[in-house]
Amino acid sequence: MIREKMKYYNTKIIETSFTEIYEYEEVIGYGFTNLVNEKKLEYIKFEEASYEEKSKRVERMKKYHKNERWELGRLIDANFDDRTSFLTLTFKENIDDIQKTNYEFNKFIKRLNYKIYKTKKAKLKYIGVWELQKRGAIHYHIVLFSVPKIPYKELKAIWPHGSVNIKKIDVDQRENIGRYISKYFEKNMDDPKFLVKFMNKKRVFKSKNLKQPKVRLELNDEWKTFSDDEVLFQKTYRGFKKVGEEYQEYRIRYTKLKNRSDN
Repeated sequence: MIREKMKYYNTKIIETSFTEIYEYEEVIGYGFTNLVNEKKLEYIKFEEASYEEKSKRVERMKKYHKNERWELGRLIDANFDDRTSFLTLTFKENIDDIQKTNYEFNKFIKRLNYKIYKTKKAKLKYIGVWELQKRGAIHYHIVLFSVPKIPYKELKAIWPHGSVNIKKIDVDQRENIGRYISKYFEKNMDDPKFLVKFMNKKRVFKSKNLKQPKVRLELNDEWKTFSDDEVLFQKTYRGFKKVGEEYQEYRIRYTKLKNRSDN
């Protein structure tokens, strides 16, 4: 087996309608194959795991969903336009069977796609997520991209299970659109009972035709400089890496630049 050549970076640039820049005090290696003796690990069911292992899994799930929210926020920023709307679907019955509700959600998406585009070919651009209401019922939040105005009666006709609420997203909040909407994708994620109950259940739905953020990696000798007019937000925080049995601290600087059209 041939080991791939190691690559390095200390700057990650993510471009949507904005530009986000992560600058790391420590150089990060990637693009290599770890040549270790592959040993098949026996999977231990959550119910059979030790208390310590259960706690670790819950923390990993929390971290995964937190990172997922950031990724979804970027997808929203990359696809947002003046025909983006926010849709909420609820069930009048107190349904908490995720398999059943996801089935009805997928049927709604197909019906809406046909309603707008008059074809069964998937053209609808969307991101959707379900969450629990206080009464325990499941409901769905959906961001629709590049869709014309849809009459309320038509939406009700293809979602007969409960209430429908749709609204256009305020363009004046553009710099916070992705972060604001994606907060709905992180609800319930701090509740260990929720994470365990719905473990391995599909929660986020995305169409395959979404425009993806552009990611670029660089290796630089020093941190970038920006003028005050360019920066929308900037923060320096701590990162940690494991060296032997200890963790060493290093700095990470995050910068979000204004949309070019705002400068």
